[in-house]
Amino acid sequence: MKVTNRTFTAAAIVGAVIVGLTAGRLFAAPQGPAGPVAPAEPLTGFGMASKPPTSAVMLFTGKPEQIAANFYKRYSKTDGDWTVDGEAATPNKDDLTSKVEFGDCYVHAEFKCAVDANGKSIGEGNSGIGLHGRYEVQILDSYGNVNPGAGDAGALYSQKAPMANPSKKPGEWQKLDIVFRAPRFDGSGTVVEKPRATVFFNGVIVQNNTEFNGPTGIQYGEFKGMTKTGPIVLQGDHSPVSFRNVWAVSL
Repeated sequence: MKVTNRTFTAAAIVGAVIVGLTAGRLFAAPQGPAGPVAPAEPLTGFGMASKPPTSAVMLFTGKPEQIAANFYKRYSKTDGDWTVDGEAATPNKDDLTSKVEFGDCYVHAEFKCAVDANGKSIGEGNSGIGLHGRYEVQILDSYGNVNPGAGDAGALYSQKAPMANPSKKPGEWQKLDIVFRAPRFDGSGTVVEKPRATVFFNGVIVQNNTEFNGPTGIQYGEFKGMTKTGPIVLQGDHSPVSFRNVWAVSL
């Protein structure tokens, strides 16, 4: 089903982000004699919401029944089957696809890369969040990587590396806040603007209104082409990454 209520009461979230970016002139890198100069340290200081707005679709907030109520087991119309332990949901070697579809949206998700008894990441912490089921923001145990690439945490998977790497140690909870802009179409249905995402990873901006070239690998043969709306996918077929506090707001 689609979200048809476009009312957005989370202006304090996205509005603060946009105003903060504009006022701080963070859309333009500092200029030097030879061109743009990289900032000396990651851009931080944004106040992300500690609570979801009233207009948010609460996909998973720790209640076991939310997995079946709000998600399908991918490639089916069977209710989601992830295991819920306390407030965290852990995959059963499959992906979840939200039953609600979104166009432009703000997505918040918290995740934790699983560790073994020695504190080593299990399966590299490999997961992701798929917007429209097509465009993946990567999750990975990238802790300590000083030169993150297009396969690291916070990347637009396989397409655009994050601008910084604020990854925490595996076993610690981390946050992704994603402002997603859906593709635009003309009257004949031709794509005239590709989708974009601004990504805050643990409060650090790692993607700034970055364009997706097209669908990434997370589509797995599903969700062909570009559309106005689509589901949110939580990837669980790679590593046992846990999720909590997953919600979305239509913009």
